[in-house]
Amino acid sequence: MKITTDLSLEWIMSSIGFVVAFAIGLWQYRKAQRQQKVALLLPLITEFETDQELQAACHLFDYDAGTFSSKGQEHTWKNADLLEAMKVVEWDQAWPPLQEAMREVLDRFFDFIEKLSSFIDVRLLSFKDLKYFYYYFELLTGIEKYKGPGFQNALNTYLDAYRFSGCRKCCDLYRHLPQSLRAELRLSAQGNPAGQVVGTEQSSRVRKNGDAKRISPLQN
Repeated sequence: MKITTDLSLEWIMSSIGFVVAFAIGLWQYRKAQRQQKVALLLPLITEFETDQELQAACHLFDYDAGTFSSKGQEHTWKNADLLEAMKVVEWDQAWPPLQEAMREVLDRFFDFIEKLSSFIDVRLLSFKDLKYFYYYFELLTGIEKYKGPGFQNALNTYLDAYRFSGCRKCCDLYRHLPQSLRAELRLSAQGNPAGQVVGTEQSSRVRKNGDAKRISPLQN
């Protein structure tokens, strides 16, 4: 009877040791995985926030009119100019300087989204790791609502024609998020008067809960 009891106690202690070792190993694995994701995300966020062309493209999506700089030149624009710049033509033409500058920064922006998509494809990141960029996925997927008629078709045609499939994929992933996780915006008609000018920049969107794009990569 004593032998059986000793063996049972030994088995219990051994099982507890195994569970503890497994839990510690799992915690260390998840910690290392989290650190790897942060190491990938921080340079991406820095690039996004400091690259002039990326910031110019963000400006085009974020506002309805204003100015942006590209290659040392300042351009004044409105939504109609952006819609014109997003046209897809059979033979690329000599675009006016404003539309040419817009197309260059748009391509830079979409190339960056392609890079984010490639990290998802190789499973180094999941789409939920890209919370920091949700604000701009909201602007892209809701472009018809935030910009006006014609923009959704123009955007889809542009992405398809120039093979920005990763960008389309990220937009689709964003659309399938639960509503509670999306960075949905409210139109200024619900808060500020439509077309309110803030400085020299005109926007019809107001971010909910402050600056929706400023989400730490460490936040779950």
